[in-house]
Amino acid sequence: MKTGYTGRWLYTADAAGSCVENFAMLTEDGRIVWVKPQAEAGWAEADTWVDLGDVFVTPGFIDCHVHLAGDPAKEAYESPGREAAGIVCEGAAHARQLLHAGVVACRDLGSYRGYALGIRDAVNRGFLEGPKILACGQAVCARGGHGYEISYEADGVDSMRGAVRQVIKDGADVVKLMVSGGVNSPGPEPGPCELTREEIETGIETAHAWGRKVGVHTHGNTAIRLCVEAGVDSIEHGVFMTEDIMERMAEKGTFLVPTLCAPYYAVEEGIRQEPDNPDHKKSREVLGRHRDVLKRCAEKGVRIAMGTDAGCPFNPFDKAAHEMVLMVMAGLTPKQALDAATRGGAELLELSELGSLEPGKKASFVCLKGNPLERIEAVDEIAALYLDGKEIFLG
Repeated sequence: MKTGYTGRWLYTADAAGSCVENFAMLTEDGRIVWVKPQAEAGWAEADTWVDLGDVFVTPGFIDCHVHLAGDPAKEAYESPGREAAGIVCEGAAHARQLLHAGVVACRDLGSYRGYALGIRDAVNRGFLEGPKILACGQAVCARGGHGYEISYEADGVDSMRGAVRQVIKDGADVVKLMVSGGVNSPGPEPGPCELTREEIETGIETAHAWGRKVGVHTHGNTAIRLCVEAGVDSIEHGVFMTEDIMERMAEKGTFLVPTLCAPYYAVEEGIRQEPDNPDHKKSREVLGRHRDVLKRCAEKGVRIAMGTDAGCPFNPFDKAAHEMVLMVMAGLTPKQALDAATRGGAELLELSELGSLEPGKKASFVCLKGNPLERIEAVDEIAALYLDGKEIFLG
């Protein structure tokens, strides 16, 4: 079945960053055959044509850092069945909410008891409607370390190797290491390192040996430095990194997934609901530094992919696209932000069928009410979403 689409404007997000005014796009069985100006279109090639209207089309967004399934409600603790059902159903709803933000693929970097793996499988089998999901299941942390609620705990090199192998045995697409504390964690520096150099190197080496990429939760300078030198694939957050580390990341091709939404919503919503919570006040203190790190990384050529940390406190799934607005507020151009949310995410997650609107790619795209390259806030104004050429109804 060949279906054609027409509309006002289309951003391909290919290497050239092409824009096509008054475009026509031909697809076959959910894959793109060509994209052209309407004046050059072969109208007879399609079995049917769909007029998308006065819209601005971009590739579907990719969120490289979410947490679909968090801790259970306290009342569920005494009922394992109730606990599992509640978390999984909530996680499925979160996946659906990502579609409302135009997200066509996401990477879950830690879920309670690894439940995100089952949500991933349900989407893959067609039981649930949601974005493409890659998941680590449970992360790996130091015993009692940051994020232990969603992690296997490791002590020493042998324990780390076993934990990573267990994650992979569970069915993980990617491995997540919780290397540093949070911005409020006690220690010798902000975001202190909680794993040893040897544990970090073993975790990354083991994951790579099994063909899995590694993302690391790292706020502190020491933790980031050790992970970059050990060959990690992506730094998550990166609040306290220094410029020499940025330069090393650019040299090695290490991605930054900044997750600006995490402190933003902790400040915007967290302080409103919990005005005396010191964690939210600390988030406000690091907002400026966090954004400056992203700007300097972009200037130094560090590869950037969008991630929101949706699922952490007060951080909503259906507002994931707002991460691009925050990126521009930090100093990126709208094009840089949009590329991070499309092609950058596809490159990090190795989703070769997504990330751009080119021949052979999946026809997974977002229809916006405004031009995001002129006004980035348009990414929050979604008119329609298509997955593999099929319109997803967002009612």
